[in-house]
Formats: sequence, structure tokens, C-alpha cells
Amino acid sequence: MKKAGSRSVLRSTAWLAFAGIAAKVIGAFYRVPLTNVLGAEGIGLYQTFFPVYALFLTLTGAAVPTVVARYVAYADALGADIPFTRAASKKITLVLALSGVAFTSLMAYPVAALQMRAGLWKGYLIVAPAVFAVTLAAYYKGYFIGKGRMTPNAFSQAAEQAVKLAVGLSTAYALAKYGVTAAVYGALFAVTASEFFGLLFMAACYRKDIGKEKFLCVRVDKRIYFDIVGTMFPIVAAALVLPVSGFLDSFLIVRLLIAGGTSAQEATASYGLYSGAVGTVVNLPVVIAVSLSVAVIPKVSSGVAKGEYEKVNRVTGTTLGACLAIAVPCFFALLVFAEDVIGLLYPGFSSDESIRAADILRWQSVNVVAASLVQLLSGILQALGSGRSAAIYLAASVAFKTALQVLLLPRIGIVAAPLSQLAMYALAAALSAVRYVELTGKNSELVKTGSKIALSGVIMSVCIQAVALTLTHRLARLAVGAATGSAVYFALLWATKAFGSEGIKAVFARGGKGEDNDRSRGVGMP
Repeated sequence: MKKAGSRSVLRSTAWLAFAGIAAKVIGAFYRVPLTNVLGAEGIGLYQTFFPVYALFLTLTGAAVPTVVARYVAYADALGADIPFTRAASKKITLVLALSGVAFTSLMAYPVAALQMRAGLWKGYLIVAPAVFAVTLAAYYKGYFIGKGRMTPNAFSQAAEQAVKLAVGLSTAYALAKYGVTAAVYGALFAVTASEFFGLLFMAACYRKDIGKEKFLCVRVDKRIYFDIVGTMFPIVAAALVLPVSGFLDSFLIVRLLIAGGTSAQEATASYGLYSGAVGTVVNLPVVIAVSLSVAVIPKVSSGVAKGEYEKVNRVTGTTLGACLAIAVPCFFALLVFAEDVIGLLYPGFSSDESIRAADILRWQSVNVVAASLVQLLSGILQALGSGRSAAIYLAASVAFKTALQVLLLPRIGIVAAPLSQLAMYALAAALSAVRYVELTGKNSELVKTGSKIALSGVIMSVCIQAVALTLTHRLARLAVGAATGSAVYFALLWATKAFGSEGIKAVFARGGKGEDNDRSRGVGMP
């Protein structure tokens, strides 16, 4: 691995996005046969574990990669090394990882009972070790993010999904003869196996880069611990909100559907369609926004360290434009071809399940844009040291979503879930955008770029709608629609010059290292 300087945001994003898309494609290949093995009810049971699992992961490891990346990138910008900060961060991460395993195990039965699935408490014991693996791996990922070197993280992400596919399908299929619950436990075991594989891979990459590191023997000033923990709190708070929202969904949606007159089995199946089948499709393009938010951290931290706020404005503006350029056509494509996408990916669904899933996907498609903006803006605000604001905006948005769910789910059914989620993301995106402008200043080029992207997307949607109405064969509609839509959309972006040359240059510009040493500057950041 080369010890080079900071990489460009787009180059770093390309690695992460490529790996993220590969991981999502593998995940889709995994979820499709897994859904067919488990059925709608089984995938609904499987999905009930993940909001809680994500919540526990957020409590223990959500802040680790961001904090470590910010310290590493900040120090690199000043030409410094931070061995004591690395040792302190790793010790804190280890404590968090061990605490996560214990907390997940202790909460297994109470949480399962709260979800009206007390008999499935053993599933949480199966994924508890994965909390340890993910949290500890987060430290190594943060180090490479801070260095602007995304290759190890990218390969790890794709490899984890490949292991999950191989182990999950084989164990779920082998245990399916013992019932749906046993098959679900087999799929959950694959989660733990894949995360430990990822941990070993990242640890090996880190050791190759740093060498053998006896971090437990390093004596660290208490002020460094306080500084790190203080930096973590607002980031954890911001990262915690969406998993809490998913946790609430995992038992609130089913209960509210039942309260509206839906049977327990149908309510569980509807939740499985919403969070599992449709959620997998919608999250595929959103992964690029996550890649952008991760890749932009070193660039923003470096700009803050040097006081180059105009450069931060240009880089983040171009990154937001790139996010929109990817999310907008995906929204229109899923809106137009919702029924075809569901039918192609989930042939095992009944006619009624396919119709319900397609309806959910149409409503959910706009969340591709909204969720992508929220993910990216939250990452930018955290990199700018405004994680507390991001947490407050997300918390208010989740409260708004929950209120809408309580009001609408018993009355209009499962379509209220994506509608409520859209309201949540729209509010969070609007509040975050206002704060972003306050911190970085207005960006007229971003407004022009967004307008051109929106116009190109609308024209593209008309073209692919014509394809959808003309062709009758599903695969032909999807293939011709994808080719036509891509050609029209990118031709329009090129013709309208949606991305100015200055914005692209700002993203691809390399940053140099300063000459100050962190022993004289300290490890704190603004």
C-alpha cells in the first residue's frame, strides 16, 4: 500500500462506490434467493433483527471511523504523527466492542419480547459477536479513511458480502427443513461469520501499514481520552437517530397494522416487503451517497486545518452535485419500472405480494434522493465539527415520522411507512442544508447544477415512460429503458454543462502537508 497524500474525493468515492455497489449487488443476489427460501413471513422475521442490531452497532462503533479519520486527516494536513491518539482511540474502541457484545446479549430477551417475538431471542445471541467484530474493524477503517486510501475498506466491504452470501444461503437452505425459525438463525449466523472475516482483513491491512503495535502498553495522557470521547458524543448522537428510527419501525409498524385490522401474519409480511425486499432495492443507489460522505471527510478536515473554507465550499458543493446526479435518475427509474424490478428480483412472491411490493417501491423511490442528501449532508456537518446540529435535526425528523406513522398506518396501511419516511428525510435534508449554507456560505454553482440535473431527470423520465408503454416484455423494457434513459440523461448533463470545470478541479486537487508537529499543536480539533 502506498503511503501517498490525500486522494481526491471523487477518486476515493469511486473506490468506495464501486465496492459498495458490488456489495449491494452481491447482497441483492443474496436477498433474492434468501427471500425465496424464507418466504415473505420469514424475511419479515429476519428483518426484525437488523434494526436492533444496527442500533447496538451505532452505540458502540458509529463514531469510531469518523473520529479516527478526522484525527488522522487533520494530523496529516499539519505534517504530524499521532501515535498516542491512535493508541487511545484503539483502547476506547476495544472497550466499546466488548461492551457491545455484553449489552446485546443482556438485551436479547427483553427486546425480542418487545417485538412480540419472545421465542426468537436466541437470534440476538447469534449476532452479538458480530457487534464486537464490526466495532473493532471500525477503528481500522477510520484510519484508512483519514489517510484518503479507500482500497482496503472497499475490498473488505465487498468480501464481507461475498462471505455472507456463501455462508448464509448454505446454512439457511440446510436448516430450512427444520422450519422458518431455524433457517432465519442460519442466515443470522452468516452475518457474524462475514463480519469476523472483515475484521481479520482490515487488521491485516493495518498491520502491514503500521507494523506491530502494542497499543495496550502505551501510556496516554488522560486529556487525550477526554478529547476523543468528547468528539465522539455528538457523532454518536447523530448516527444513533436513524437506527433508533429503524428500531421503532421493527415493532411499531406491525403493531399499528394489526391495530388497523390487518392479521399478524399479513402485517409481518408487509413489514418484510417494506424493509427487506423494497429496502434492499432503494438502498442500492443510496450507498453512493454514503461513499461520498465518507470520502469527503479527509478533504474537509484538511481544509478546516488549513483555514481554506472557500475550498471546502467548492469541494462539498461539487460532491453534493455528484450525489444528486446519481440519485435523481435512480428515483425516476424506480418510479417508472417498480413493477418490473420487483417481478424480476422476487419471482417467488405471490401476485398479491408483488403488487404490494411494487406499490411500496413507487412511494419509496423518492427516498433515494432524500435519503442520499441526508446521508451526505450529515457527513459533511460532522466533518465540519457540527455533529450536534446534525443529531438535533435527525431527532426532530424521526419524531415527526413516528407521529405520522401512528396517525396513518392504521388508516391507509403499509404505504404510510414510505410516506412517513419521506417526510422524515425531507425535513432532515432541509434543516441540514440551511446549516450547511451557514457554515460554508452560499454556492450558486450548486443551485445551477441541481436545476440542470432535475431538468435532465424529468426529460429522461418521459423517455423511459414511453419505453415502458411501448414494450410488453419485462426484460426488454428494463434493458431498453436503462439504455435509453442513460443515453438521454448523460447527454443532457453534458449539453447543459451541469458541472463547471472549477468544481471538478476543486475536487481533484491534491492537498499538501504542513510542517507543524502535533506535539506542539496538540491533538484537538476545532
